[in-house]
Amino acid sequence: MHAALALLTAALLTATGMTDAEVRAHVEALLGTIDRPVPAGRWRALGPAAAPVLAEVAASGDSLPSRRSVALEALTAVDPARAEPLARALADSDGAPRTVRETAVRVLGRTLSPAALRAALAPVLRAAPDASLRAVAAETLARHAPGMACAEVMDQVSLEPAGNRAAFDRAAARCSGR
Repeated sequence: MHAALALLTAALLTATGMTDAEVRAHVEALLGTIDRPVPAGRWRALGPAAAPVLAEVAASGDSLPSRRSVALEALTAVDPARAEPLARALADSDGAPRTVRETAVRVLGRTLSPAALRAALAPVLRAAPDASLRAVAAETLARHAPGMACAEVMDQVSLEPAGNRAAFDRAAARCSGR
């Protein structure tokens, strides 16, 4: 098993032509880009060796929330299967910064089936302490699982205080067919 893994790793490094240190340096440089977003294809071009570095940054409480969010988005482009459990954990983490949780919710919308998405986001929609996070959960459900979740989304919209409802307009519009 270890020999096969070593051969696979060597083949992947040969395919990208970069060592682990070079991949890490490229990931760090791209995460430091502030003038424009890095396209998903550019992240994918780094190959699977970028996934552990991106997962490490996304999970790190020592990194800035914006950097963690970008790393999670990039991880979704490089290795969606690895991004999904991390996104679940971050979406459910009351200790994670709101922007990281919002990114995690959006990532789940792109990585889970509608039924799994509804199960994963229903608790966030109902119980997240922050209205903007609940609104992101509502919009993600309305966009990616409308047949399964719109009744629940509209119910939550009706429960929101009047001052919060504007944040739910996009979700309500998607669910209403507007």
